[in-house]
Amino acid sequence: MKTVDCPGIRGVNYYPFPTDEERLRRELGYGRRVNLNALRVWLSADAWKREGEAYTQRLVESVRIAYDCGYRVMPILFNGNGENSASAWEEKRGDYEAYAADIVTALKDEPGLLFWDIMNEPLCCWWIDGCADVEEKTRRKEKVWEFLRHFIGFVRGLDQENPITVGYTTAWEIEESTASICDILSFHDYNATRAVIGENYRLAEEWGEKLGIPVIQTETGCLACSNPYDLALEFCFKHNMGWLLFELMIHDRCDSEHGIFYPDGTVRDPATVAAMMGCFRCRDPEIMVLPVPNREGSAARAVAKIKKALTEYTDDAFDYRPSDIGVLLEACEHAANLLECCDMTPMANPPTARILAWRRKLEKGKKPPLGEVRAFAYSLARTLADLCQLL
Repeated sequence: MKTVDCPGIRGVNYYPFPTDEERLRRELGYGRRVNLNALRVWLSADAWKREGEAYTQRLVESVRIAYDCGYRVMPILFNGNGENSASAWEEKRGDYEAYAADIVTALKDEPGLLFWDIMNEPLCCWWIDGCADVEEKTRRKEKVWEFLRHFIGFVRGLDQENPITVGYTTAWEIEESTASICDILSFHDYNATRAVIGENYRLAEEWGEKLGIPVIQTETGCLACSNPYDLALEFCFKHNMGWLLFELMIHDRCDSEHGIFYPDGTVRDPATVAAMMGCFRCRDPEIMVLPVPNREGSAARAVAKIKKALTEYTDDAFDYRPSDIGVLLEACEHAANLLECCDMTPMANPPTARILAWRRKLEKGKKPPLGEVRAFAYSLARTLADLCQLL
């Protein structure tokens, strides 16, 4: 059996895969900036059935490109959430086995293969959660475990070298008859508080010790679940556990809750990138030092600069001079940079983003609405003056 350095895994879930080479190299290049080395990717039995050999060939090529970019790949053969692959597997057994055999045979000797994930989140689906009948729900769960036992054995029969895992939704979902025949134990965490996250990790490690196999975290990080990336990663580092965040790119249907990089390579939250490198925001009031924006008088100068730029009157009533937008934006940037670098303004939509957008309009010969810019400038000055207690 091939040895995998589980604590050394620093990865992301990645979709779509396989994909075209130009996109793959560009997006994986973003991840290499922060030393990512692993991808967890969804495969599709339906796509394989439609495309046949072309699908398998594109998959092999994508795994080779990823390996050339510094990544090894964990393919997910079947999916639990959505339309659970186990829900009708008796009817599709022949197709599923042909699909699994083709994929495993094609990839098993590739150096870019990390290990196999037989199924993603086995019980996370409405086919089970939406079942009101207790006996039927139990029967459906057992059907999932039967499916997993079968395909863990099936894949192992084709490939004795590469380890096998199952992407359990949480440590509470781990089921002994399937986990005990895995080589690596993997679980997900989208919990909202330190206490529950900690219990999930504790239970996963307990299972790993009981079964005598390594444990990794293969999905974590969701803004809409109160599961911030830096908090999720803090637990991975604390437990010396390999990890794969969900997901690399900010795109498609999950764009407002998941993802690290935008398509142009910028990031939504630098705290996520810092945490990926093992650096975390201080949350200890005993050692925390709050910034003082006006320590060198900069806040007072910024407020005065905005006040001057906003002043449109003169002593001559017939000599009205509207604000110069260029001067006003320069004054706004002085205040906005202070607010941002001192963590005194929400950064989901930072004030400097609006300033840059208006400057781009000016560069194209279009004038932003003066009233809107003036109101924005006044708001920045008022906020900075209040936070710094400037009279």
